[in-house]
Amino acid sequence: MLPRPVQQPLPLWIGGNSEPAMRRAGRLGDGWIPSFITPEQLRLGVQKTQAFAAGAGREVPADHFGVLFYCCLDPDPAAAHALAAPFEPRGRVDEAALARCTAFGPAALVRERLEEYVAGGASKFILRPMCPPDRMLDQLGQLATDVIPDFHRR
Repeated sequence: MLPRPVQQPLPLWIGGNSEPAMRRAGRLGDGWIPSFITPEQLRLGVQKTQAFAAGAGREVPADHFGVLFYCCLDPDPAAAHALAAPFEPRGRVDEAALARCTAFGPAALVRERLEEYVAGGASKFILRPMCPPDRMLDQLGQLATDVIPDFHRR
């Protein structure tokens, strides 16, 4: 792997939003980063993960919780949702849960939803545009200019 990681040993972040994933993160991991999880589910998952860590005689640092967050940017939420629709996970999450754990619309909506996750205990994010491949760079550019700077100013 190049470049070689600076951290030694290599940090182990555990994904997944099941209780077994939280148990593994608490017992073995340096962090927990689920996807397709609501801010409230994240808050409860952070508590469970910390409880599993305490049971193993360890602690996961408070700033080692995050979310893989899907979004699609467009000033018109309906247009953003239409752009994202072909890429929505079928059968993995229902429409109501998808609406609570993603953001389809203007940058302000994405920032607002990320703030909900921050309040739930997240401090790390993987922002993943849910869009056609030919729109990915544009979406990433918008995230870089219209969303991320607000969080770096803290």
